[in-house]
Amino acid sequence: MNDRRNKTIITHQRGRFLSPEDTAKRLTELFWEEFELSRAAFGWLPAMEDFETKGALSRFGYLHNGHAKLLSERVAELPGPSLERQLSPVHVREAYERAFSAPSEAAFFQGYAVVLGKLYETYDRLQYRLDPILDAPTLDTLRYILKDRMEMLRYANDKTFFAGADDPLLAEQLIVWRSYVEQLWNALEAAAKSGTPGAVEWPAIPNYETAGPLPSVSAWDEERFPIYEFNDAYKTSYSDPSMSPLNDSIKQMHYINATEMGAAETLCYLYYGVQQMPLTFYFDLARHLWDEVRHCQMGVRRLQQLGYKTSQFKYFKGSPGRGLQDLAAEWFPDMYAGLTMVAEPCSFIKKRKSAAGFREYGDELSAIQCEFDMADERMHVDFGKKWGPELYKQINHLITAAEMSERARLRRIEQLGAAATEEEAKEIARNFPGFCGLSTTELNYGKY
Repeated sequence: MNDRRNKTIITHQRGRFLSPEDTAKRLTELFWEEFELSRAAFGWLPAMEDFETKGALSRFGYLHNGHAKLLSERVAELPGPSLERQLSPVHVREAYERAFSAPSEAAFFQGYAVVLGKLYETYDRLQYRLDPILDAPTLDTLRYILKDRMEMLRYANDKTFFAGADDPLLAEQLIVWRSYVEQLWNALEAAAKSGTPGAVEWPAIPNYETAGPLPSVSAWDEERFPIYEFNDAYKTSYSDPSMSPLNDSIKQMHYINATEMGAAETLCYLYYGVQQMPLTFYFDLARHLWDEVRHCQMGVRRLQQLGYKTSQFKYFKGSPGRGLQDLAAEWFPDMYAGLTMVAEPCSFIKKRKSAAGFREYGDELSAIQCEFDMADERMHVDFGKKWGPELYKQINHLITAAEMSERARLRRIEQLGAAATEEEAKEIARNFPGFCGLSTTELNYGKY
């Protein structure tokens, strides 16, 4: 009797295909690498001097985060442990933090180009092992992710192509740093193959002073974007007429947008520094952070379209003036509550009036710009209501969204010195339109 079970299995097929569990495991590994790349990009944004480079890193941080989100959605469809119950593996986080604790902007991009290249090689190896019918959903996910490949690789390589051409010390630094990052990756892969990733033999760190991520004071192009020196005579934001030649004009709204890189930088500290929050927090925060940079970019662009130079205005840095390890635990939720419960909701009235005013002057582009800004910031307020209380929980402080909002207003009233007693401060805080009128500066909507 011919028993088919005894027939020889074709040996080249053994180990060729991935089970659903195998696929989920590999996608989970890629998820954490994309997530750590998003941390690296956002973490280095404040360390970059050039305005356009800050913008590019905000975009790449958002894209890496989006790739991680796509991977998480596919992992959730497959059998295996939930990503929500995991943290970034210690050896992966350490490898990425070592690789991106770089001594210069050029060294950061050198390391970024190396890691991206290695990551995309991993994606390619995975693609070749996926069955085009059995695992078509995973292949589709990878196609969405890999469409950003050339944009990222081209940018990173262009940033280092001529770096060090006129600076022998920088040229040597880039050679050393590239070799170091490649050694880190080799150590990480060797540990993974050995089955003991917790016992990685890391290469020696090159003897350079670290420039990023998250410097205590942001790098900044002060020639193109002069920094505003705070004047105690003006308590509310933007009320000092020396900040902007548009101080007495509806076009001041574009200048306000142009200063939002400071808000984005502040959120970089939150994204990089706060751990053990739900994954959806980081998905929402990446969008919020990228939006702040977009608002800054659209403000700068519109001012330039209207004939102004960025050097005619004053700007704010978002760095806290202290290193990440020196920030008090309450700094993170207090900052987030102030942004999402005070600054952003109090801007709606101005933006709505500005959109209407710009239309009266026939400036449709400026009106639409205000409306896109409002649409984004309504979403940010919703983020704040959802995640602000969760951030306070991390410092063992239980608080509702309403209590968080009131506390943020009271803190702002105290900063302004606008109330003589606690009861008076609470009365001001309860009257939201009145509070916003006190907390912010009104625009002259009658002058274009």
